[in-house]
Order: sequence, then structure tokens, then C-alpha cells
Amino acid sequence: MTLRTQLRASWGLIALNGIIPVKRMPLYLVNTLGAPFSFLFFIYIVSQGRSVGYGVAGGLVLTTFSIGTSLQADMTHFRVDLKLQDMVVASPMRAWTYVLGMALSELAFAVPGIVAFLVVGYLTEAPGVLALPVILGTLLLIWALGCSIGFFLATYLRDIRETFAISPLISLVLSVLPPVYYPITAIPGGYQILGYLAPTADASLLIQGALGIAPPGLTAIDWLRAGAILVGFTVAFILLALFKAQWREK
Repeated sequence: MTLRTQLRASWGLIALNGIIPVKRMPLYLVNTLGAPFSFLFFIYIVSQGRSVGYGVAGGLVLTTFSIGTSLQADMTHFRVDLKLQDMVVASPMRAWTYVLGMALSELAFAVPGIVAFLVVGYLTEAPGVLALPVILGTLLLIWALGCSIGFFLATYLRDIRETFAISPLISLVLSVLPPVYYPITAIPGGYQILGYLAPTADASLLIQGALGIAPPGLTAIDWLRAGAILVGFTVAFILLALFKAQWREK
């Protein structure tokens, strides 16, 4: 298959798993955005509007990361129930074509929420000139990280019901407990290093800085550390997915 044909095949997967389901059942968007906007709502109520920026940063990270990890459910369904991955393996379609199409299809569920959070962020905060490129670059990394985790897990799971237990656990550990919806300075100084170990927390910190709500007391080293950890985790999980995912059935 030529490169053009491979890209057309990826577009077919984007339509099949993303655009068509959203058009047929818009409630998918409500399901995807329910948790992020619920957190934003409660943060607004409790802080009386003073901490909306943290809710926006957390919402952007949670939305983007969760649609990446949700790839495990779709790919498990396609592999186990529909046997689509077996057909892809036996066809001229490349593995990267299939994974790219499936990963991009998840964005159909997230783009409306990302746009909504950005609008709220720009209306309530004072982002700088470079805010949008920094935010979009950070979201690209966290999306790639989530998709890598989702793809890796999907190649090992044997039943789609297993994803119902794993997905909430991943969200809890990486998107709720770490300082994603609250400033890292809320953690006592001696334990802040633990917060930096969660790549989602580093992503949220970078977005907070872009929105102009960076917690006081952070130095350039803290920003560099957050960026380096996020990039490092993303690259590590991409390599893990590339070399350790079980693409062919044994």
C-alpha cells in the first residue's frame, strides 16, 4: 500500500470510530466531558470563582488524557469482539496506519471539550502571547502519552469488561489524586517531588503557567523539570507501546 492509501485507511478509521459515532450519538460527548466539567463546576462553587483557572487546566489535561487512555476500550472491542486487528495484521495495512487512525479518532470526542475549556480559560484568566502554543503542545504530549498507554493495554486485555476496571483506576491515579486540579504548592514542600512524578501533574503545571496562574515560589528549574518529566514519560510509553505491545496473537 502506498503512503496515500495508508493515510486514506487511517481517515477511514477516524470516521468509523470517531466522527460517525459522535454524529449518531452526541451523548458520547456528554459522557466524555461529564467528569472534567463537573470538577470545574465544583471548583467554581467552592472557590467562588477565584480558582477557575485551575479547573480549566485540570479539565484540559483530564479530557485529553482520558480520551487517549480510552483507546484501550475501543481497540480491545475491535480486536476481541470484531477481530479487526487480525484482519489488519493479515492485510497490507501497516500497524502504524491502524494505530494512528484509531488514536486520531478519539479526538472527535475531545475537541469540543478542549475548545470549550480554552474559551473559559481565555475569558477568565490572562494568558500570555505564547499561551496557546504552549497549551496545545502540552496537550499533544499528554494525548500521545494516553494513547500509548491505551494501545499497550489493549493488546493484552482479553475482554472489554476488563477496561471498565482499568480506565477509572488510571484516571484516579493520574488525573484526580495528583496536583492536576489544584496547585502543586498545596502539597507540603518536602513531598512536592512526588507530585512531579505524575506526568499529568506536570502537564497541568505547564498549562497553569500558560494561563498566568502559576503558583508562587516556582523557579525556572521547576518548569524545566515539569517539561522534561512530561516529555520523558511520553517518549518512554511510546517506546513501550512500539516494542512491547502484543500486535500479533501468539
